[in-house]
Amino acid sequence: MKHLSLPDALETFETLFNSAQHEMFKAEVLQDYTAVDNSPSLRAWSAGDKTRARELGRVDKDILAYRNKCLKSPAEITRVHVVEVPYTPYLDWEITVCYKDSLISHRAESILLVEASKLADTTLPEGDFWLFDNTLVLQWEYEHGIGTTSGAKVWNEDQGDSIDSFRTLKVLLLSKSQPVT
Repeated sequence: MKHLSLPDALETFETLFNSAQHEMFKAEVLQDYTAVDNSPSLRAWSAGDKTRARELGRVDKDILAYRNKCLKSPAEITRVHVVEVPYTPYLDWEITVCYKDSLISHRAESILLVEASKLADTTLPEGDFWLFDNTLVLQWEYEHGIGTTSGAKVWNEDQGDSIDSFRTLKVLLLSKSQPVT
């Protein structure tokens, strides 16, 4: 396992994302990423103007750039978000504007949700992780648990790192999750 500073983590993520050929799996565990995703759309949503939030989301440069990057990838992308009920306002916005209006509607990702209560006996990582082609893992590190990214850890099976725990968690999350509808 290798620990990366934020600049190195961002560069490594881009390289891994762009080089994945078959499959990318993302597990999300935080309930609020406002610290890194405070877009005009989210601000409108938070102010109660959901119609305006959805309009702004359709033209948000970051949402569109990510969606287009997904669509260009040859890899199948699946995301499972572990959620607590009731949803945080952020998660409510993300499901509607980012997931339903952008990623799912354009078939950029398959997105599933699993309620945290279904994982009571499961140890979840403290940060989201990506599993690239079932051989590399990048796990984001966050400050204060509110979505401020501080760096990442990377495991590379080809360099002798064990990623079995991530693959096992992937199978479990997929077995207990439901598609976003």
